[in-house]
Amino acid sequence: MTLPIPPAVLYAGLAGVLLSLIVATAMNGWQCRVFVILALRLAIGWLFLFEGLNKLNSFAVGPTDSNKVFTSAPYFAAAEGPLGDYMRKKYLGDPEKTYTERLAKKKPVTPAAFEKLPLTEQAALCPDAAAELLSGDDAEKSNRAKAAFAAWVYGADTREAKVDLVSGDIPLTADERLAGIALLQKEYDALTAREKEGLGGVYYEKERRKKLKTVLLKAKTDLAADTDKFLADSLATLGVTVPPAEKPIEQLDYLTAWTITLVGAGLLAGLFTKLWALVGFGFLVMTYLAHPTVPWLPLPPGTEGSPLFINKNLVMAFGLLVVLAHPTGRWLGLDALLDRIVFGNGVKASPATA
Repeated sequence: MTLPIPPAVLYAGLAGVLLSLIVATAMNGWQCRVFVILALRLAIGWLFLFEGLNKLNSFAVGPTDSNKVFTSAPYFAAAEGPLGDYMRKKYLGDPEKTYTERLAKKKPVTPAAFEKLPLTEQAALCPDAAAELLSGDDAEKSNRAKAAFAAWVYGADTREAKVDLVSGDIPLTADERLAGIALLQKEYDALTAREKEGLGGVYYEKERRKKLKTVLLKAKTDLAADTDKFLADSLATLGVTVPPAEKPIEQLDYLTAWTITLVGAGLLAGLFTKLWALVGFGFLVMTYLAHPTVPWLPLPPGTEGSPLFINKNLVMAFGLLVVLAHPTGRWLGLDALLDRIVFGNGVKASPATA
């Protein structure tokens, strides 16, 4: 994690949190329960805060060689839980429909034959869905943009792409990307058919089918995203001005980053503690329901270890329920000050009577 925060400030903040924990425990009679529950709240708050700040910082820095902008697209692309399909359709749309329309050839033309065509004829072969986006006031620039995109579609040019199990990017044409997806789909359909007929009972086949589905969904989403990026790059390079529309997944990513940050800050400060504990609990439960760690589904992308039914998100959600059930904001936090100012209650909540 790289944040524009001096290490001395981070260490001082951590020391302040630990000191506050000790002081609050002392003021509440050195009760073990107070120490443990407050430590749980502060630990979850610290985790949420810096996870959120890191995501917000990735937006501020933008895509570079050393910075990857946060996106939840890969997570929801492979999500198969009760909320997975809903989240995928709502925020990712239909990636297969997107790239199918934009990569639809107008007629069969070989790469060699395409290269020999004049610029205007190459532009005329650009799929309609892409050509509509690349149309602008300057006809020459628009034709160059359309011809460049058509060259990728008809195999006369390649674009760097990531492929499962291959490190680094490799140059591929649109047809090669589509062929790879078709191969994955064929293998997945075959394994699914065997399982339905009772022939796919081998553990390896079941695990292979689960992994294949994740890889297949990601490949489709990546192709749709790369198609969007190619069009956006073409517009930026050639000066065709078409205002980019913010995608639903980008709006969700910003909302996620800010929600995580505010939950973390609220838990650390002990301000409206129960509210932020409830928001954090809801966020974690929704995340789990989108991609649960159950044996019959593939594990979420980036999962560490081999969680079975219970993963770290669910453990933290239960931890926030513990925080929600106790007045920790009055043991340590701004809730105590707010309670005194608003309600005139100068007596600290006692753990024994809370």
